[in-house]
Amino acid sequence: MSSTASTPTVESPDSPPDDGTTTVWHETIELEANRLYAVLTYRGDLASWNWTFFVPNSNVSPIGSSGTLFHVVSNMSDHDPSSGADHWRFEAETKNIVSSPLVVAVVRLADVGFLGQYEDVVGQDSLLPMFNTVAIPKIGSDIHPAEFSSRTWFLEAICTLHDCGVITCDDVWLLEREIRRFAFTAMDKYLQNKGWTAYISEQCS
Repeated sequence: MSSTASTPTVESPDSPPDDGTTTVWHETIELEANRLYAVLTYRGDLASWNWTFFVPNSNVSPIGSSGTLFHVVSNMSDHDPSSGADHWRFEAETKNIVSSPLVVAVVRLADVGFLGQYEDVVGQDSLLPMFNTVAIPKIGSDIHPAEFSSRTWFLEAICTLHDCGVITCDDVWLLEREIRRFAFTAMDKYLQNKGWTAYISEQCS
């Protein structure tokens, strides 16, 4: 990755259209315990990212140096040449977000402290089974792998969390636009090898 690489422009086909609305930007420096975050990571493209959820472990300092990452990943080894699609799987794994060279933007979504301690929040009786209910492409399913991505899974998961009362997000489309705007802005700093940027969502709580 070169520090002289150009930043994405609004003309990018993946860039959110300018509808004349004003986005309120809130940049934060440190992550907080008992919060659910959206984490977007670099995938070699200026206009698309891997979309994931992250809950920091409040017992490890600094906050964000350890926590649970919830996301879907594609198995390139299971790539289907006939359809040009990849097979997907859901993963929950322990990650260090603050030191990751791939993290572009971190967006605070909601306070999940009411679910209990960290181990309770990320465990089998809380967030994990909710994420497991979000459909991913499988043999015989109605979801076409070519139309599936970490972004579409993330947005479906947002709806699930909202329906379960974990978060409040009245318009997932507006949340998507907000997070993409954050990521586009954060790319400038990221491409200068200055790390990731953290924001606070106005569309989710």
